[in-house]
Amino acid sequence: MGSHRHLMIAIDWFGPYRTLNEAHSAASVDYDHGLYMVIGKQPEEQKKSPQYIGIANNLRNRLTQQHHKISRITGPIEIWLGEVVTAEPSGKKVKSTKTTLDYSEWLHARFLSLPLNDRKSKTLPNRSATVLNRWWNTNYETARLRRPHPSWPDLIDFQLDGLPARTVWFGGRQRRFLAPDYAKL
Repeated sequence: MGSHRHLMIAIDWFGPYRTLNEAHSAASVDYDHGLYMVIGKQPEEQKKSPQYIGIANNLRNRLTQQHHKISRITGPIEIWLGEVVTAEPSGKKVKSTKTTLDYSEWLHARFLSLPLNDRKSKTLPNRSATVLNRWWNTNYETARLRRPHPSWPDLIDFQLDGLPARTVWFGGRQRRFLAPDYAKL
């Protein structure tokens, strides 16, 4: 089956880790492939917000003091580690990065307009995909009642066929990106 199939991705996010060392330690024990979201401020900003999402085939090696983007975030930070809990799509693998990680990062970077994600925030995904976010405490058992930041939606939905892309916050709030206007973000 080709890439025309809609990709459904569920991510369990665990956190917050309040330092890079905490996140690195957790990644060393419990993660291999995964995502990470960093919430904080850049020097000119007053309020903290989601700043950067990244993916790695080895999170432990990625979450270091030498990280090229995390070092630009000031003040207290929160790092959330994400684990894709849905299966990879079948078919030939074109890249070494897992498809679910790649599109999860792309949808977050693009539709949340994350300021430190340069590459994937500028172009539209080349495949229809939906990401469902769920948040857990660092004990990996207790679901969080609130999302980590008000601008981080529960659901991000993008379809190549011209339907509106949507970011959805469960509980009623929804933002639509009308086609083809979302291409101008």
